[in-house]
Order: sequence, then C-alpha cells, then structure tokens
Amino acid sequence: MPLQRFALAAPLLASLLAGASCRGAPAPDVRAAGDFGIDRAPGEEAPAVELTAPDGSHVSLASLRGQVVFVNFWATWCPPCREELPSMLALGRELEARHPGKFKMLAISVDDGWDPVRAFLAAPPYGGKTPGLTVALDRPDQATTVAYYCAARGGCPGEYKFPESYIVDRRGRLVAYVVGPRDWSDPRARTYLESLIE
Repeated sequence: MPLQRFALAAPLLASLLAGASCRGAPAPDVRAAGDFGIDRAPGEEAPAVELTAPDGSHVSLASLRGQVVFVNFWATWCPPCREELPSMLALGRELEARHPGKFKMLAISVDDGWDPVRAFLAAPPYGGKTPGLTVALDRPDQATTVAYYCAARGGCPGEYKFPESYIVDRRGRLVAYVVGPRDWSDPRARTYLESLIE
C-alpha cells in the first residue's frame, strides 16, 4: 500500500532534506488568507518535481521558475480529493487567465498507475479536459509526495493524508501549505495567491 511506503521512506527523506535545504528570505505573511487554513511553510527551496503527464510529456518544477505554482497531491480513491477538484480547476483557470505566464496549477496523483487517473479524468464532468491544470503521476515510491510533506513541516509527519496543497513562489521557495480539502472558490484563496503573483 502506498502509505506504508511513505512511512518507510520518511526517515531517509527527512535526513536528505535537512542536508539539502537552503534558507531564503522569510516566507510571505499568510494573513491575507484569513482563517481559510493556509499554513506558512519554512520558505526554503521547494523539492524538485520531475514526473510525467498523462501523454508521457515531462513535468518539471524547475521549468516553472518565475511563476507561482500550486501543487496539489490527490488520488482518485480519495473522496475529499474528488470533491475539491472542480473548485480547484476553476481557480486555476481563473488565475491563469488573469495572470498569463505567472501562475500554474499542478495536480500530482498518488494512484498506483495511470489507468485509474485517465479513467477518472475521462469521465464526466471532465471528459478528458482539465484546462488550467497540469496532471502528473508520482513515482511508485511516492518520493515527491513525501518530500513535500516533510519540507513543509520541517520534518516528516507520522502519517500522510490527502488531499494536501502546497504553494511555491516565483523564486521556487515552498512558502505555504493547506492540509485537507478546501472550497477553492473562496475569495480568500484567490486573494492570497494573487498577493504572491503580483
């Protein structure tokens, strides 16, 4: 089971992250989000993302430097993940339209393979179309997922739950994270993200 792999990989990744992190300027204030539930991350360089999209193309966080990147970890077997996806997609479309080339939304699936992800996204209401969202699949060892969990908290948690979302600023720093699902149509989410974009 993927979560068991997380528990085994967490101590190793924690030690790697501790040795590889680099301090940046202080993370931005999250008060713009009010009580929406956005937590401040350490503001260090975000873990690398080197994954593949459904069409086999390469997905890289490094290629998005200069943009604010919203990184969401989800799974098709996770009901709260599925519930928040429509409002998340709408927010991604809106911010990409309002700020061309300055915002990107990335959804990294922790499913065991592409088949369930492709089937889920092909079904209504998506019909294979998710404008404003780049979808990727984490590696079998879930290394990207674990790296983000640990980096955001400054150490690895005892358990891993989904969904979780992470905010990477234009300089590539992991500055905030959101535990659990949200209604992303809430204007506080847009206000906070736009404070990083502008």
